[in-house]
Amino acid sequence: MLRLSIQRSCGKSKVPRVLGSSCMYGSIRTNATVSSSSPQSNSKNKKKILQSNRFLQTTYDSVDNYSSYKHTIFTHRLPESSAKQSPPLVALHNRLHLPESFKFSTLSQCLNLVSKTDETGGLANNYGLNILGKSLLTYYVTEYLLITYPRLPMVIHNAAVNSLMGNEALSEIGQSWGVEVDEISKLDRFLGKESEFMKYGRLRYLKESDKTDNYYKKSGKIGGVIEGIEEVVGPQHSDLSEKDLAYASVVKSVIGGLYTHSGEAAAKQFIADHILSRKIPLDQMFQFNKPITELVRLCDKLNFEDGVAIRLVAETGRLSAHPQFLAAVFVGNEKLGEGLGSSLKEAQTRAAVNALLGYYLYSPINAEGDQIKVPSDNNYKFEGIIDIGDVAI
Repeated sequence: MLRLSIQRSCGKSKVPRVLGSSCMYGSIRTNATVSSSSPQSNSKNKKKILQSNRFLQTTYDSVDNYSSYKHTIFTHRLPESSAKQSPPLVALHNRLHLPESFKFSTLSQCLNLVSKTDETGGLANNYGLNILGKSLLTYYVTEYLLITYPRLPMVIHNAAVNSLMGNEALSEIGQSWGVEVDEISKLDRFLGKESEFMKYGRLRYLKESDKTDNYYKKSGKIGGVIEGIEEVVGPQHSDLSEKDLAYASVVKSVIGGLYTHSGEAAAKQFIADHILSRKIPLDQMFQFNKPITELVRLCDKLNFEDGVAIRLVAETGRLSAHPQFLAAVFVGNEKLGEGLGSSLKEAQTRAAVNALLGYYLYSPINAEGDQIKVPSDNNYKFEGIIDIGDVAI
């Protein structure tokens, strides 16, 4: 009956929102009713109401007086006219060659990591843009690696993803953009007569020593500590500072803002220019403990008819102080790889390693000899391969 009456008066699109609001205020009123009837649970329910009040940042004269409810939480974006008056912000916008559709106010929001509105004058932070940019990065980077290097083992694939879009890599990219950190205090800004618009073009974040308020407890999560919930954090092996994490957040937020204002094509091109264009040494990420054994297992898995044979191709100075041996791996009449070493054993091992690298780092091409398309490209047609999986030793 309640849903039908709300639907007639408000329409179908507003029913869930109205019902959610009524449930929230209904729970507060229920707590107040129970507290008045049961003295023993008075303090407990009062504590729940105060926690709801702190989370929602709502003030009221009385719980039952709905007309006195006032929301004090208020966030807004920097006006576009004010953002254009910030020289560092305009310079960063031009330096990144962002399109005109990417607003300066959004770029300023990307540089704001402070979550407490009281310390930012009510300006919105980059939390939502950061999440969106991270999702886009994860998709396009994973898509690129899976299509370009379809035979990479999962361990190497994950390491490659981290090398391209990890916090350390993104921090280096953000610093290369010339983003400045707002480390000037209010007193120094006042004595130096610096324009208030300058800070909108700088990276703003709070250091751990500045997070003294209960609002920033539990790793700075919004809302503070939730009673009855204990956060379990595993061992941290990262040496990244808060400054590095802030720079990484800026890069992801810019990608999210670019997708919001200019669409998927602009965001994809930006990722290709700034992220995927970086060369990563994939061959140095491999570490084979038993390369010859793994090569034999790989050939068996590929159902080769002929067995693996490692032959000595050439040598020089066997009886000298610095001999050189050249070995090659053959399957039938096909040579899979070769290696040079100062001993016969070293040459055989290098030949097996090079053969494995040639297999795992294979990158397919189309009939014209160009790089094949990825699923997000226009007129995509699958031309790659599907790997058979990792080799168990």
